[in-house]
Amino acid sequence: MHIYPEKNEQLGFLPEERVFLRAIERGFLEEEFAYYVPHVNPRKKELIEGKPELFHLFLFDLGIVLFRFLGIPAAVVPKALDTLCSKPEFYDVVRSDLQKRLEESCYLTDAEGKLRFALQICYVVPDADSAVVLQQLKGGRQEFCRQHVIFQDTIKKISQEGRAALDPYMGREEKLREEDVNHVFQRFCPEITIPQKYISDDKTDTVLKDGTLNAQDRAVRAYRLDDWQINTINRIAKGNQLILACAGSGKSVLLVSRCFKLAALNPCERFLITCYNKNLADYYNWTIAQAGFTDRNVRCSTFYSLCTELLRSNGIPLPRSGKDSAYFDELFERAQRGLAQGRIKERFFGIFIDEIQIFKPEWYRFCFQLLVNKNADDHFFVISGDKAQDIKNNIKHGKAPWQGSGREYPEYRGKTLSIQRNYRNSKPISDAIDRYIAVAQEQGRALGLDVAADPEAFLHGEAYRPGNPPSIVELTEFSNAGETAAIASAVRRLIEERNLRETDIAVLLFNKKGSYTKHGWKDRYYNLEAGIRSHFAEEGWETPAFLYRGKSDGATYGARRGVTVVSIEGALGLDFRGVVLAGLRPLGAHDKAGCLSEFQEASPEELPQKLEAYQKCVNLLYTACTRAKDELTVILSAPEGSSVYMDLLRRSLRG
Repeated sequence: MHIYPEKNEQLGFLPEERVFLRAIERGFLEEEFAYYVPHVNPRKKELIEGKPELFHLFLFDLGIVLFRFLGIPAAVVPKALDTLCSKPEFYDVVRSDLQKRLEESCYLTDAEGKLRFALQICYVVPDADSAVVLQQLKGGRQEFCRQHVIFQDTIKKISQEGRAALDPYMGREEKLREEDVNHVFQRFCPEITIPQKYISDDKTDTVLKDGTLNAQDRAVRAYRLDDWQINTINRIAKGNQLILACAGSGKSVLLVSRCFKLAALNPCERFLITCYNKNLADYYNWTIAQAGFTDRNVRCSTFYSLCTELLRSNGIPLPRSGKDSAYFDELFERAQRGLAQGRIKERFFGIFIDEIQIFKPEWYRFCFQLLVNKNADDHFFVISGDKAQDIKNNIKHGKAPWQGSGREYPEYRGKTLSIQRNYRNSKPISDAIDRYIAVAQEQGRALGLDVAADPEAFLHGEAYRPGNPPSIVELTEFSNAGETAAIASAVRRLIEERNLRETDIAVLLFNKKGSYTKHGWKDRYYNLEAGIRSHFAEEGWETPAFLYRGKSDGATYGARRGVTVVSIEGALGLDFRGVVLAGLRPLGAHDKAGCLSEFQEASPEELPQKLEAYQKCVNLLYTACTRAKDELTVILSAPEGSSVYMDLLRRSLRG
């Protein structure tokens, strides 16, 4: 039998809940196919008598059972059950809502879209005996209680007989299968699953324009978190929490899963997820839709979108139109001023910030001010980050945004969670990335960078999955046509030889177009987009989804069908089974920090800026390589010795 979480003391069980769980454990001890998840709240429901509508979810081969503890004294049980039987909203409406929720998944339904297996709701009254109660009820009420109420004597029977004791409560529908379990979890307790997009042959869209799920969706599969992750998301206490670990460690998974759990347990409170990256926000909003929280109490916005929404909802004018840095600076200033003046009224019980290393310290402080009871520890403020993925140079002298001090900064002493495992990258890719970090630090030390100053600069997580080592492609024709042909060839290899679908693959570009190409490039302008589109059309592949510099070609995480083409910055927080890393020719050019000679010839005044650029470029490549789960192909578009960064990749990825 499986219990999620294994350590459930932190859930605040009532005594009767704990007694019941022990009975289930004894009765199903030897059953491998039996799953118990306490305190789930799958419905859009506010408080009932001051408490959230919580169920205990139990899955076994006969079907799904949701146990609801009534928490009433034995003396009033007959009257309470009589009332329950007389009001359909107590059972019929609830069951209908839950069944509809399950039927949103095609994996759980038959050809007519109906649930394939039994779904039962049972009310638990552990202090009352069935014989005593039933003799006080008449006709249909007796029958209802025999089918839907677990009494004191029934609990003893479950402890002794296991599934035989629950058999009378179940229908005779098709049996629940092991492969159904994760999809049930995704509908009823999404905090313990990870949904992943899977494109079927019918091209069905995943999410409708209003953010709701398509009832005919065949594009989502659910995967279960491991025991450690499930225990962790149920263990985070009130107050502040920092999740700090390497790329691929599951920081984002823990963050969003904890948000879902808390939102279910606190249905009348508001929860916010925010991040810097629009593509990551698209993913979160897709995940929120999958979890059924789109119209409940969870929202997600990028930081700038959050500022825009706060200004609009409080009647504060936006800056004049524009999308340059000056516009966004003014946008934030107005939001900050509105908050200080008390004009922005919104507050959140829980705020979750992903990729915190991208945030400016003032953004971080602003988010903290949006909390309810921020000084009373009666809130949840959870942030996750990785200093090695600082691609905006917001970490100055090793000091991250969360490491400030003062009343405006939350305290994380004793509340930092480190993860020692890499869930994303295969072991060969992880090993190659470790070598890359080592050679990048060695090179940085030779250039004058103090790489030992911050032990958290590059954190390690142990990878465990087997796989293929990264592939290096050296261009022989240094031109737009040469590089785009190499990109298309790499994608073709992933499809034909590695059996990946187009949606499994991303082409990550540092730069897809620009004027800087340096000596030796045949074209005057560096432009990869046109060639990628042309090659993909020739191959007969789906039009690639360009998620680049805010332009999505109408594609979001949930709706894309072809290969994703995205900037390294835009891929932050996302992952893909196969990654082709290209567009590296201009790396470091803006700061004249692309080759070793530019560092060696720099004046003492120029060198700090170039070292800062070096660290940023190293972090960018680290971020890009860590997006790959199973396959990583790197296209090197400059000869050896002409790019310090491509030379780092040569030295490390080849082993």
